[in-house]
Amino acid sequence: MKKKLSNEELITFCGQMALILKSGISSLEGIYIMEDGDVQTEGREILKEIREELEMCGMLYPAMKKTGVFPEYALHMTEIGEQTGRLDETMEALAAYYQREEEILDEVKSAVTYPVAMLGMLLVIVAVLFIKVMPVFEQVYMQLGQEMTGVARQLLNIGGWMRQSAIVLVVLAVVILIIVFFVIFYKKARIEFISKIQTIGFMKKIAWKRARTRFASGMAMALKSGLDMDESLSLSEKLTDYEPLKMKIQQCQEQMKEGETFPKALKEAHIFDGMQERLMIIGYETGAVDEVMEQAADLYQKQLQDQIQKMIAVLEPTLVGILCVIVGIILLSVMLPLVGIMAGIG
Repeated sequence: MKKKLSNEELITFCGQMALILKSGISSLEGIYIMEDGDVQTEGREILKEIREELEMCGMLYPAMKKTGVFPEYALHMTEIGEQTGRLDETMEALAAYYQREEEILDEVKSAVTYPVAMLGMLLVIVAVLFIKVMPVFEQVYMQLGQEMTGVARQLLNIGGWMRQSAIVLVVLAVVILIIVFFVIFYKKARIEFISKIQTIGFMKKIAWKRARTRFASGMAMALKSGLDMDESLSLSEKLTDYEPLKMKIQQCQEQMKEGETFPKALKEAHIFDGMQERLMIIGYETGAVDEVMEQAADLYQKQLQDQIQKMIAVLEPTLVGILCVIVGIILLSVMLPLVGIMAGIG
């Protein structure tokens, strides 16, 4: 099974196709131009496969589908774009959609990897204190004819256990690093991990912003590609991987079947907040729902970025503070008795 194209590769392909089609050049000529460009071997093979199929059938959708590297969403939208004669707009919208997807992914990665990196650094520092620093203080105590007691003795014992279990701890650390790497870079694992953590407290707000961004972006692209409101909702619902929003979209669809207008159904389902709901009414009345949806996607993406930055801004001093407290406790547990001993000797 072939590996699907990454967001960056999809952005490049769709963006170039949009530019070519808007210039009045056919899909086939465009593929020839792209083949002649600076393309890696694997990309050139994909373009060649598309070109050969295009020469036989004359349609971009079956040619893209035959390669097996394009996601279903991109294929579906390409088919609709060709059927409605708006392939250039569809390709432009696809490039914008996958650009936003990549930016959202980067933000979510930052939200997950930064705290993990900080926690890893904290654990390494504490381990060094237990394993390397505490034995030095033990030698000082022994030279003074004393032994560590209380908290200091307990910390020294922990350090001794860590030295004895070094191999096990190293293996455990490597396994954790592999899991983290797997979650960050393997799509299915990342989706599963995100679905788990987005039910936790502060992550719910981030999950809602991310889901609303994807929904609004998908709706904007579907409407621009010529789909009607019902088809756009159905397609956007399939794109949504956040169950609470998926249920709201289904509720919106049910109300529209009962005769409600789109803005009214959207409001009743509470898919957007107040300001966006009011803008959606204006967009619906003026026939500019796609533009309002695009604005909503931009707004929610900015809010998502701001929220993640705020979370990181709070986490950084919090983790540093925890590290300072732990280091302070360790050093005080050793230094205070040592000062007492030195004072007694003096």
